[in-house]
Amino acid sequence: MNYKRTILVSLPFMAFMTFWSAYDGIIPLMLKNTFHIGDTVSGVVMALDNILAVLLLPIFGSLSDKTKSRYGRRMPYILLGTLFAVLGMPLIPLGDYFYNFPMFIIGLGVVLLALSSYRSAEVALMPDVTPSPYRSKADALNSLSATAGTMVILACISLLVPAVKHPDYMAVFAVIMVLMTASALILFFTVKEPEAVARMQEESRKLGVVYQEDTVSFGGKETLPADVKRSLLGVLACVFFFFFAYNATSSALSKYANVMWGMEGGSYATLQLVPVIVTLFAYLPMAGLAVRIGRKKTVIAGGLLLIIAYGALFFSGKFSPVLYVYMSMIGIGMAAVSINVYPMIMEISTPETTGKYTGYYYTASMTAQIITPVLSGAVMEFIGYRYLFLYAFIFGVITLIPLLFVHHGDVMKMEETAPQPTGQISGGLQENGVSSSYSAS
Repeated sequence: MNYKRTILVSLPFMAFMTFWSAYDGIIPLMLKNTFHIGDTVSGVVMALDNILAVLLLPIFGSLSDKTKSRYGRRMPYILLGTLFAVLGMPLIPLGDYFYNFPMFIIGLGVVLLALSSYRSAEVALMPDVTPSPYRSKADALNSLSATAGTMVILACISLLVPAVKHPDYMAVFAVIMVLMTASALILFFTVKEPEAVARMQEESRKLGVVYQEDTVSFGGKETLPADVKRSLLGVLACVFFFFFAYNATSSALSKYANVMWGMEGGSYATLQLVPVIVTLFAYLPMAGLAVRIGRKKTVIAGGLLLIIAYGALFFSGKFSPVLYVYMSMIGIGMAAVSINVYPMIMEISTPETTGKYTGYYYTASMTAQIITPVLSGAVMEFIGYRYLFLYAFIFGVITLIPLLFVHHGDVMKMEETAPQPTGQISGGLQENGVSSSYSAS
């Protein structure tokens, strides 16, 4: 695997995730403490990004599949989306600082629209330039970069947001804007997308992986056999319920920590940093585990760990150092699940449809994240804050059920160190040496 190329491709995703880490932690506090919005309505506002994502990600993913430019299929979307996100971002902290809700909402809307315009393209770039056998490891590095960005921004929140009634968040968003701009420019000047795709094709041939017609076409339509479609739907359902559980806690942790554990200002970020750090160190081991036992079994193991952690946190009524242990378990479980479900979907896609299938992935995840902030917000507001982690526990259990119907998309049995006998892969996967590809027409 080309580690340098993979890391460079992951940089915009790293910057992208710095915003979402701040979004999940800071925006609920702005809504609650500055604009005095209740938890249920706050959940609706927090779901706006996901509503836009469900509407726009498949569209922009498919558009990027069909795009032909001298800069490649994905690069134009990444550059323009980053530009508009950076232009709109200052309005968010300014609206909060001046108690100006229209300014706040306009800024938030511009940023969310901009991010939705290039999210599918940015994520699809990784499988575009990475041979199939290495995608779990590449996704681990991608997630590693994103986690590093999350650590940076959580540290900034902890250091730059004082424990006062109405803090100024501009410094935090300034850091995000700098990271977004720098990452997009570094990618543009160091990775020439058309050349990187061509090199991926050559590397794939050396590994014995030959894509249909040995080229990347644009906007292809595919016909899936029933068993492959069932596996695809099973993985997407797993993604849906995984985010249904996880996003409920991540988008409300700052408020939960304030109400249940008495953590003020940016102090919640210290606790949230624990699973982020653990995840950072768990990505590569979990990718290695997926190679040894398979992606599906690794996802199941990670899901079980998350269920145990959610259950333990539900019974933790007061702040205690043992909370760091439970948050660490969440970090390991997150790593095991998150780096494997997307590559499973990519194994079912074809080179013509990576952007569209990336859109499917985000449609599943974002649909969950539209519903769960509202539903979990209502649970906290009308039943009680302490039931947040019981909510996550229940949907964590449901996450594992669709995997019973998944029999495709697992890791290919191929060593990185030596080419294997040639096996035709046309959007499917090679299981136990038997091609299970499907046709694209």
